Amino acid sequence: MMYPPNAQALGEARLADFHRQAQRAALARAARRTRAHQRRRRAPGPLASLTGWAHRPRPAPEST
Repeated sequence: MMYPPNAQALGEARLADFHRQAQRAALARAARRTRAHQRRRRAPGPLASLTGWAHRPRPAPEST
């Protein structure tokens, strides 16, 4: 037979474990989204130099 205080303590521990699992899952989802977003924004190897060259700062046009 389980006494009520023991049952309550087990229930609270189980609830806390569920919260920790949910928090870890949310952090993992956020990390996956961040990694996917970073992969999309970066140019692949050979194109990275071209992209950097195309977006270089240019001098202001001279006015006469």
